[in-house]
Amino acid sequence: MTVAADLGAATYGAVVPSMRERLLDAAQQVVESEGWSAITMSRIARLAGVSRQTVHNELGTKHALAQALALRELDRFLAVVRDRLREADDIVSGVRAACRGALELGERSVLVRTIVTSVHSEQDGDLLAILTTESGEIVEAASAVVKAELVDQFSPLPFADAELDVAVEVVVRLVLSSITRPSKPAREAADEVAWMLGLAIAGREASGSAVAAPGSGA
Repeated sequence: MTVAADLGAATYGAVVPSMRERLLDAAQQVVESEGWSAITMSRIARLAGVSRQTVHNELGTKHALAQALALRELDRFLAVVRDRLREADDIVSGVRAACRGALELGERSVLVRTIVTSVHSEQDGDLLAILTTESGEIVEAASAVVKAELVDQFSPLPFADAELDVAVEVVVRLVLSSITRPSKPAREAADEVAWMLGLAIAGREASGSAVAAPGSGA
């Protein structure tokens, strides 16, 4: 079955996706089956049955397409993180479960695995860069969601607001690094992140006062 046929079968009898989602679906299927270097705006247009100009109007540049695919995949990861945090009784066990869930999803995600195992070339670099050297937008979006969930689920927290910002960003960056450069099983990596968070909490509670967070100017 062709990619175009797959897209038609996937949407038959379901809510019709927006034009942007249709284009992202087409792009993702090409990336997962052939790699990022196979992506062209003309090919996406042909698969989605629209004009090349429509693709450019909806998605912009190829780099913007890479960002859109990465952010859409991030939504899947954050859904797992939210669920795991909401099921936990305390912040450390919640972060452990959330990290493990995200790491295990990273192992199963065809898009992520395609990105991180692709041959590193100029043609293939956009998607990998967005998860590594240009990961700022991913980290910022994920950190905002994780922080909000921690505040909602586990207040009062043992950190001042600036400290919490730093702690959350460190956790997010560690998990993202483990997803893109896995070196150990998800359970072990998640246990290590939770262990470090537990040490930070113990140190914070023992000190009895806020410690100036890096970059806070305090």
